Amino acid sequence: MKTLFVSDLDGTLLTAKETVSEYSMRLLNKLIDERGMLFTYATARSLNSAAKAVWGLRQNLPVILYNGAIVMEPWSGKKLYNSHFAGESREYIRRVLAEHDVWPLVYSFLGNKERVSWIRGKETEGMKRYLSRRAGDSRLNPVDSPDELKDDEIFYYTYIDAKENTDAVHSVFAGDSRFRCIYQQETYQTDYWLEIMPAGTSKGAAASALKEYLGAERLVAFGDALNDCELFRAADEAYAVKNADESLKGIATAVIGYSEEDAVSKFICGNLDKYL
Repeated sequence: MKTLFVSDLDGTLLTAKETVSEYSMRLLNKLIDERGMLFTYATARSLNSAAKAVWGLRQNLPVILYNGAIVMEPWSGKKLYNSHFAGESREYIRRVLAEHDVWPLVYSFLGNKERVSWIRGKETEGMKRYLSRRAGDSRLNPVDSPDELKDDEIFYYTYIDAKENTDAVHSVFAGDSRFRCIYQQETYQTDYWLEIMPAGTSKGAAASALKEYLGAERLVAFGDALNDCELFRAADEAYAVKNADESLKGIATAVIGYSEEDAVSKFICGNLDKYL
């Protein structure tokens, strides 16, 4: 049975240093090269950020980005799947954010150019930290007004701030069926990330589309956080690492080792006869 393995990155495949360990890198590359393993990742990160984190890992399959909003070929930048906001939803989001004086990072495409935009002077400390780590990134696009993005195809909003500053906006979008809203604490910081996407956007939907695209018969997933729930529900088998959120463990096929102990690669290697 042709199996597609899809792993989350932060807290699952990556170590606390936000890299793939040398052990896992060597093991996974060997299986991809010598056994033809179908292995890719699903992350909330952009391609730029994810590529740095998995540098050296063989990437011969499309990858799932922005919690499922985009499926892209990492070698060409070609989008295979793109979930974006329609005009009415965009205007509603803009109005709500303005009413709450919340100005998030806006992810979009203008033609084939990916952009990460924000309003100058409205950056939170969390957003400043995010942007400082991406200094020199060609996607960064500070603007003076949301009107400058009127021609962009927007697919994702991210607001990074203390929980008390994000709760109110989260409550507006979380109960609206037009949107998918992910709200969770950052893996490596105390800030909360409020992420808004079109309804139907998820790692699970993207992984299912990729499974069909590749002609795979079985989807095996790995994860640690609440944004992996839909991925787990879409998978034929789903494995949570020991450091995962308890809610995710509750819907997992089983719980494996810790992310810091190469749990994903060790699990695959320990079950080669079953999968490869």
